[in-house]
Amino acid sequence: MAENLIDLKRRINSVKNTQKITRAMKTVAAAKLRKNVRKLNRTERFMRKIEYLLDRVGKELDYDNFPLFEKREEGEVVIIALSSDKGLCGAFNSHVIKRVENYYKDLEQNNEKVLFITAGNKVYRDLNKKGFAIEKNHKSMMSDLEFSDAVRLSEYLQEIYFNKDIKKVVFIYTEFISSSTQETTVKQIFPLEIEREENEIEEQEIEYIFEPSLQEIFEYILPKYVSSLVYRILLGSIASEHVARMIAMDIATKNADDMIKSLTLTMNKLRQASITKELLEIITATEALKV
Repeated sequence: MAENLIDLKRRINSVKNTQKITRAMKTVAAAKLRKNVRKLNRTERFMRKIEYLLDRVGKELDYDNFPLFEKREEGEVVIIALSSDKGLCGAFNSHVIKRVENYYKDLEQNNEKVLFITAGNKVYRDLNKKGFAIEKNHKSMMSDLEFSDAVRLSEYLQEIYFNKDIKKVVFIYTEFISSSTQETTVKQIFPLEIEREENEIEEQEIEYIFEPSLQEIFEYILPKYVSSLVYRILLGSIASEHVARMIAMDIATKNADDMIKSLTLTMNKLRQASITKELLEIITATEALKV
């Protein structure tokens, strides 16, 4: 009985220590999420401005003839799969991996050739284990993302799109819509399709003078737009990861609390049974002495 009580006390202390860790991890994830959302909001405003400029220049210039906007009927499909570098974030990674596999099956049925690029250790290990040929892996990029990382990735994607027979380039990741809504999605970036929200009030037609030329301005802005687009996608995936980790750690903390209550109740029952047994032995001994 004493050994059982000691074991229960050890288990309760162990669960309490685990609960402290999960609570701390939830707090850290919440802090990282707030920081990431601020970056995402700033990037979103920057993107809206660039899209406006591209749309404005595009009214005077037919940018559909630019290589990044060119729609191709044949070629490989490049899939960039994004996941976390670390675990303990619920089903965040498994949803992305499942979406990648389903998308690949659909392409395979249409006899499409696929080129895989990964960012995030979890998706890389899983796809590599299942035998998918991975062209390039950006190791540990999602743990410490900088804008320069997004620039390098966007430059690499543009390079292969220009120099290889590529039909389209898509990202498969968990899009951050809000703190309560995230969605695993497939987003195409090449060929580019620029979308801009129409203003409710129509602008007055103003005649602009472009210096040095429309094409040079467009060619200068376009790479910045692509880099910002890739950066926003990466930030959205990381923000979704932090939300998933917050939820997972919150559930783990509540489960630990339930386990502590259950173990404490069991320990109290054993202690009470031990006390009752000792009392019975004392009473039995006392009655025996009276006889």
